[in-house]
Amino acid sequence: MTASGITRRTLLAAGLALGCTGLNAAPDETEERYDVVVVGGGIGGLSAALSAAEQNAKVVLLEKNDFLGGDTLISGGTFNAVDPERQRPLGIEDSVEFFEKQILESGGGYNDPKVVRVLAEGAGDAIRWLESYGMRFLPELAEIYGSGWVRAHRPAYPRGRGYILCLTNACLSNGVKIRMKTRARDLLCDPTGRVIGVRADTEKGSVVFRAAKGVILASGGFAANRELLRRYAPEYASLPIDGLPSSTGDMLTAALEIGADAVNLGFVECIPGAPPGIDYQVRLDYNSEDCIMVNSQGRRFTKETGTRREIAAAVSAQKGPCYEIADQGSVERMIVNNQKDLWRGYFAKVAVKDETPEGLARRLGLPEAALVKEIRGALASSRFQKPPFWGVRIHLRIHCTLGGLRIDEKARVLDEKGRPFAGLRATGSLVGNVHGINRLGANGLNSACVFGRIAGTETARGL
Repeated sequence: MTASGITRRTLLAAGLALGCTGLNAAPDETEERYDVVVVGGGIGGLSAALSAAEQNAKVVLLEKNDFLGGDTLISGGTFNAVDPERQRPLGIEDSVEFFEKQILESGGGYNDPKVVRVLAEGAGDAIRWLESYGMRFLPELAEIYGSGWVRAHRPAYPRGRGYILCLTNACLSNGVKIRMKTRARDLLCDPTGRVIGVRADTEKGSVVFRAAKGVILASGGFAANRELLRRYAPEYASLPIDGLPSSTGDMLTAALEIGADAVNLGFVECIPGAPPGIDYQVRLDYNSEDCIMVNSQGRRFTKETGTRREIAAAVSAQKGPCYEIADQGSVERMIVNNQKDLWRGYFAKVAVKDETPEGLARRLGLPEAALVKEIRGALASSRFQKPPFWGVRIHLRIHCTLGGLRIDEKARVLDEKGRPFAGLRATGSLVGNVHGINRLGANGLNSACVFGRIAGTETARGL
């Protein structure tokens, strides 16, 4: 199978039957009726549900976990957007055209220019929309790991919790029904092929959720599904993940079964994380210019401000372990939660620090002369300012899958001939043609929110 798509023949060979499931509820099933059914409770699903409710639609949101948030909840929380009101006072020049160009170049020709344009244009408006519902961002902006420019907005709340809190409250205030512990299983279609609902498993049995106007899929990627990783991206199948175990690609499979097109399924994003056995991140690279990366010889081997794909490839190409090195100033510029996790790693003996470059080299077991030279170079260039110096070993983890359903600029899911499915839209990590071969840092939450808003509004209007 190629990176650009998946054919019906491939699906049949994999044992996946094409076509929608039955229209009617079975005798042992209950049925609920809504205008819009949203699957997934992260920022994409909540944005879609709220946007549909803003149009006075009757909306239900289905979440398989017993909590809302998905991977948004444990994300870094940063949100890329062109924002002259914040950027210009800081001396940062930016434009939608420049942002668009960076996304397209990052994607390596595997993303859709029309979809990318919508993201670049819509992210700024999405920031203002979130703020209208109580979301708060810190005044400073950042160039985070792999983001390529200073446009990442940091939330005032820890990680992604603020988005979930604000959007959940807004959804409930606007009449959205939320069904927890509800795992969507199948998509239901009428004889014309229009998607008219979802069949889901609940604690009380199977339930059919009818959607008079349409279904929106925002259920995430398949990073936690080893079977799908082995099928589509086998070189990543043995790596640990830094997301939730609920990212199993259920709705990707369901959409493929009715003939939806999928692209870039072999593309996976990996980032430095924690060693096996630790469920929090121990990293020094949150701000891309605040650390250096060295190999087992103590020498820098990559451009720390490169793309996430470039850095992951460079780490994988090294014959021995690799390390991130930073100074105390870098640590102090981290958000509080990241500092807390670093200190947890220090007491767990997976992060080390020392007052001198020589001492740090000894603690990491690296050649002293080489590491001292690199740290002194960072001091001379003002990349580092003061001791102590910190070091952590790089452990690559799957951050997200980049491939998924193909959508158009209105978030409509497309079939293999490029035709939109009536009644079916998608957003978030379930979508495969937004980012291409590489996702810019801080381009996860914004894309889920932008296309979630479009999906909710357009579906509720019956478009």
